[in-house]
Amino acid sequence: MPPMSWSDFASPTISRPYATADRGFWDQDTSHACDALLQRSASVSEPTTRSLAAMAAPLNRKGFYEAMAFTQLDDGSEVNGKPTKNFISNSRAWKPGEELPWDSLRNLPDFSVRQLGPGAFGGHVYAQASLAAARVVEEEDKEAPRNEKLAIHSIQGVFTNPGLVDRPYLYHVQEVASGKSFCTRQITVRQPDQPSSNPKGPFPTSDAQLPMANVCFTSIVTFKRPIPPIDDVQLSEPPQTRFASILNSRAPDEWEPSPQADIDKLRELFPNAGHGAFPIVDMYKVDMRGFNEGKPIPERRELLLYRLLKPIPKEDVNAHIVCHAYEADRNGLLMPANYLGYGYNLGTVASLSYSFYIHVNGEEAVMDGEGWWIQEVGWPRITAGRAMLETRIWGPDGKHVASGYQDGVIFPQRKSPKAPKEQKL
Repeated sequence: MPPMSWSDFASPTISRPYATADRGFWDQDTSHACDALLQRSASVSEPTTRSLAAMAAPLNRKGFYEAMAFTQLDDGSEVNGKPTKNFISNSRAWKPGEELPWDSLRNLPDFSVRQLGPGAFGGHVYAQASLAAARVVEEEDKEAPRNEKLAIHSIQGVFTNPGLVDRPYLYHVQEVASGKSFCTRQITVRQPDQPSSNPKGPFPTSDAQLPMANVCFTSIVTFKRPIPPIDDVQLSEPPQTRFASILNSRAPDEWEPSPQADIDKLRELFPNAGHGAFPIVDMYKVDMRGFNEGKPIPERRELLLYRLLKPIPKEDVNAHIVCHAYEADRNGLLMPANYLGYGYNLGTVASLSYSFYIHVNGEEAVMDGEGWWIQEVGWPRITAGRAMLETRIWGPDGKHVASGYQDGVIFPQRKSPKAPKEQKL
């Protein structure tokens, strides 16, 4: 079954870590309950509806070093004459939709508490695996002059099983190749096949001794040294110019916070629900409905504005790069689902592969200062039950810094087969 990079919804009697081909993104009972809630909430006055989201208490949002913390374990077996470097994650991964104010709907008739499955945000394992490889390379490269150090150049990731939030990730970093100016590392990731002894985290290192489940994620990360640019060519107009009239209509943080789960049905149930506990960066979604209206899906665009939640030293270049990759995985396959009309009937959504490329020298990806970065997202191809996502990362100065390409499964919810009608004699 295709892996989920984030959770689906389940009824109180069902807890599934990910959706399967024959069962939707959320359980049929949950979907029907949400439909009923939407109908009931339509009769609630506007001030009351607005107050529902405001009932959620402020949450502790982790900065980069808290969210991405891991502990190095003993080395593993040798590959190419070098030992495998092993790490275990310390903190629980973020789970989309977990902090939505479900309890605020208790005043509506027919409401019953719904539970979320334990599926984790896929950007967590994607970013943390890259960071583990970076820390290994940085240690090997520590004698290099500061302005010549290796930095992440690309990340190629494949999701093979769903990540679960109630247990740690185990990262195994192996050397593929090392040269003077370019090197490659492979990261294989597993999780225990049972929850941690402290499922809410921090996870004890003793969890590494538990029996392991199958590989949930594999990636290849490449590193290169900086070189002076010979030529510098990019699109003639960055989004700051192409969408100036939209972007200048309000301050960046006056747009809606990026939805915790960007699904039409949930956005209608929980308007203005806020950031939740989403860590590392502040993200705001620009209202592009006017621009997108009437355009074919491949010509539509979404813009996400973001900057660091807590500062990272500019010397930690790879940490900044990992932040961009983490941010770029947010809600990417949900937005085209809404375009396709699946926002009220969403079935399976699963990231299959995700590639991220840094086009510039690593230091140019550093998020220094108060400027806002822009993620520009489009979907050039949707077919065969899959969607192709293309992301461009733009710096505050309009420089095209990075690009991401993600391929994933996307289906509407499949109707339950109807029981055959009885034949009258």
